[in-house]
Amino acid sequence: MPQRTQRRSHGRSAHRAIKRGLVSFLAFSCVSLSTAEALVPRTFLSRVLAGRGGSSAAATFTQRQVLETPHDEQLVNGSRGANGKHQPPANGASANGVAAATASVPIVPATYVAETKLPTDIGQFQLRAYRTERSTTNEFMGNEPCVIYSPEKSPFGRDGSWRKDVPVRIHDQCLTSEVFGSQRCDCKEQLKLSLQYIQENGGAIIYLQQEGRGIGLANKVAAYAMQDIGLDTVDANLHLGFPDDAREYGVVPAILDDMKVQSIQLMTNNPLKVQRLRDLGIDVTDSLPVVVPSTNPYNHRYLATKQDRMDHRNLKNVLANGAMAPRRRLPQTIAENYVTAGEEMCANAVTVSLMESEVAGSASSSSDGDNDEAGVTANDDGYCFGKQSVIDAIQAIKEGKMVCVVDDMNRENEGDLIMAADACTPQDMAFIVKYSSGVVCIAMEGKRMDELKLPAMVSDNEDPKETAFSVTVDATKEHGITTGISATDRSRTVRLLAQPDCKPSDFARPGHIFPLRAQEGGVLTRDGHTEAAIDLSVLAGRSPSGILCEIVSEENPVEMMRLPEMKRFCKKYDFVLTSIVDLQQYRRETEGL
Repeated sequence: MPQRTQRRSHGRSAHRAIKRGLVSFLAFSCVSLSTAEALVPRTFLSRVLAGRGGSSAAATFTQRQVLETPHDEQLVNGSRGANGKHQPPANGASANGVAAATASVPIVPATYVAETKLPTDIGQFQLRAYRTERSTTNEFMGNEPCVIYSPEKSPFGRDGSWRKDVPVRIHDQCLTSEVFGSQRCDCKEQLKLSLQYIQENGGAIIYLQQEGRGIGLANKVAAYAMQDIGLDTVDANLHLGFPDDAREYGVVPAILDDMKVQSIQLMTNNPLKVQRLRDLGIDVTDSLPVVVPSTNPYNHRYLATKQDRMDHRNLKNVLANGAMAPRRRLPQTIAENYVTAGEEMCANAVTVSLMESEVAGSASSSSDGDNDEAGVTANDDGYCFGKQSVIDAIQAIKEGKMVCVVDDMNRENEGDLIMAADACTPQDMAFIVKYSSGVVCIAMEGKRMDELKLPAMVSDNEDPKETAFSVTVDATKEHGITTGISATDRSRTVRLLAQPDCKPSDFARPGHIFPLRAQEGGVLTRDGHTEAAIDLSVLAGRSPSGILCEIVSEENPVEMMRLPEMKRFCKKYDFVLTSIVDLQQYRRETEGL
């Protein structure tokens, strides 16, 4: 079976499979059908729900011209007219006798607008802007293409002569990588490689506004969301009702004509792009590979899919070398624990979502100047993060928010989530349990624990840090408690413990909350998180009791989170980060000690 026929057959089979499994899959991925319809143009979604045969069900959707994919077209070769301009094949026949497509992508006129200098970190280029005279059949394609070339090696034909075999890269916009720095694809690297090539060898880059292989930015984000739960880049597009590649190149012939370029060497790994340009009458005499030197953990699967399912060439060696800059590996059982009831596709997503790349991590920590900082130590002024970090933490606690507090690197060298017990909601408790050890403690003053008859857990405390655990408790059923373990139950228990009028009979023993007896004098007596939780709550004017729980590393879940990762964690969730060292110095200063 010819390659093109295989691709058409595969695309249709995929659509039939998606149609059969769409409802169950949407339910599994927590995306409602109405949400999918909001994300995807209805004409595309109708293809998935009603099939590609143009049923009456599909006809109920908005009637507009639908972007036809290359899978539904019979590709034909074009030719060049006597004047050198690009000529698409006549409708109905082609130079090689193959019947032409009845709905081929039209050639789009383009108007030159302006040209300017483009200094870059690679070298000096010229940027030449165009505007299309009419919209294309793809509503997600921008209408302002441009050309980038080196002025020292101009690709333009001169004095009526047409240039031949000009190296040209047809590059499609990728905002996520080229602007936001996403590592999920190789677009930014390919653009840079192309710029370097034309700087050294001449040629041009024709830059088209076709985000996400022609499906637009919002739909690209939706496709990424599908990839997050296990789909590859092709199936993500198909699941959303799009073809795997919705790009159009109808404007390219007009731009090449303006440049007086008669034939090109296309800089690409994609033979389908070569064929599609030839179908527009462009003389592609050769292709030049544009291969990134290595993959990364975020784009390795994407590039493998381009090779295996989209026929991209030249990627064998880079894929064989594996992903560079690997992240710390999670035990495989973490992903395997989620592989139940046919949910295998989520295993990869679970693994990815629980990890951060070493590259991203080091870059983030380096920007804060703590790349080599393993823990907290006091500076000459007695502070680590500074006095303002304590002021901000007190304000956050006053507002009922969580903060992160780390202790000395020579002590536990760990960070705790801390918040006022009287402010803890079920949502707060759920967050604490999700990102912590799950052993949720409440720091309390000794006098109050005696009033509630909460004795020490053991008579001979052998804890090396002298953490004063009492017997565990749950609020009683009279307070609406069921099993005591849920986030709702545990938040209800800690709020009750923080109330000054609660009684010993309000609590059942044992339970799921761990009361801790704080030492008098707070962090100035003992440099522990227990005392820090009390001090922060008191300084914030709240009940003298605080929730605390150790934070577990997301990068290495068998260990606790240390300072460099803690900084990234706080930045991600907008938490104030301070330390017991800072709190001690703050109290000494403000209390005149």
